Amino acid sequence: MSLIQFWKKLTDSYKIVIAMLLSIVFIQLGTLIYIWKFESLLLVKKEEKNLNYQLKNKEKELLSHMNALQKELDFLASLNVMDDVITEDIDKRISILLEKKAQDLSENIVLIVTNKEKKIASSTAKNKEHILYLKTPINASFNKYTIGELLLLYPLDNFEKISSNHIYQNFYLVSDKIKENTIEDKDSKIMVSTKLEGVLNGYSLFLTYEKEFALQTIKEIEKILLFAFIISLLLLLFMSWKLFKKQISIVEHTQEILEVKRTFLSLMSHELRTPLGSILTLTQHLMISENMKAKEIDVLGHIESASEHLLAMINNLLQLSKIEANTMIIKKESVDIVNCMDEIIEMVYPLIEDKNLLFYKKIIVQNTKIVTDKAFLIQIIMNLLSNAIKFTPSGSITLVLNEVNGEYVLHIKDTGIGIEQSKQVSLFSEYYKAHSEDQNIKHSSGLGLALSQRVAKLIHGNIVLSSLGLGKGTQVYFSFKSF
Repeated sequence: MSLIQFWKKLTDSYKIVIAMLLSIVFIQLGTLIYIWKFESLLLVKKEEKNLNYQLKNKEKELLSHMNALQKELDFLASLNVMDDVITEDIDKRISILLEKKAQDLSENIVLIVTNKEKKIASSTAKNKEHILYLKTPINASFNKYTIGELLLLYPLDNFEKISSNHIYQNFYLVSDKIKENTIEDKDSKIMVSTKLEGVLNGYSLFLTYEKEFALQTIKEIEKILLFAFIISLLLLLFMSWKLFKKQISIVEHTQEILEVKRTFLSLMSHELRTPLGSILTLTQHLMISENMKAKEIDVLGHIESASEHLLAMINNLLQLSKIEANTMIIKKESVDIVNCMDEIIEMVYPLIEDKNLLFYKKIIVQNTKIVTDKAFLIQIIMNLLSNAIKFTPSGSITLVLNEVNGEYVLHIKDTGIGIEQSKQVSLFSEYYKAHSEDQNIKHSSGLGLALSQRVAKLIHGNIVLSSLGLGKGTQVYFSFKSF
């Protein structure tokens, strides 16, 4: 059994359950895909925003520290003792001052006083290539002109000690000449940067965060959703399997019941047709007997009418059971559609005359020959015309047969009692009676339209019935074509 066939055989309740489960699975899968594709990017952007906030704070902290060193340098340069740099007997005193101050400032800072002729340093710089230079002029106290410079040599290695509160975040101070090439594995990091100003002009501060840990929360959510998706999928498969087994069981059981019903109807129909035939024969024989009185003939007429109705209903049941069992045999033969219509009208015309109905006929066909089952075609049209006559107490019936692109369309319109629109949905259901409450409508089994529609399908036809409501007549369209 294919998946489509299985789905068609499912009841509406099963379809709703499966649809709900599929909806849950698709929602979870869609959420998972959304998180994989978009939510990670949103989280990265959010982390970048947080990192930029931390970076700005660290930038302020660094600049504040370096500006403090610059102020210390400016203060030292303003001391009167500094302009004695030109006096040889004061060199030792300046050297001691610089050394003491460098120790106070710590961070391996080197202080140097220099002029055109000499240089006095607190100590010797170890790595001149990794030095940040801060400087300020030294002015003579007696005439205010520049006699030298005071330099502060700040080791760039100190910046390696810049730490973050997070174990997986790192700060880097990088010269604009080198840029971020000194930062390894940039693709595995979330990285933000800012250009520094003031005494740190020419440098940029970078802050990195390992993506693996930055996205750790979203990864955990993805795992949970993936697990939930797998569970939902397994649950769906399990429930589908259970429903499939149950549905197969129900279908098999239903088929068994239908087979029993078909067998019962077939047997009962055959068993009832024989005595009914005898009743009709005897009734008709008595009716033509010379010894029958008018009152007795009238009673026998009622018996004949009831027997004919019962026999017609049994024939309908027998035919319906054959259709359900797929044992109906289609006899394909060439039929003159115009002659066929004349035969049908001739059979029902006495019923039209009995009710004094107006009858209009219009047949517009180019190809009068059609290959179909004549008996079935007559049965369908006879039933549709009989219904129009039965449900039209007065007025008219119009019959129009057209041929459009090789398809024949029979249109029967009456001015009868009509049908409520709410009841038109069930008209082709078995045993359904749209006018069951009307006492004037007799001899209706509720099988006529249902059987006609099924027979129409057998000969490649279809019936459509419509009405604007009670008292507004009915229109029937029967379309069919040649085999």
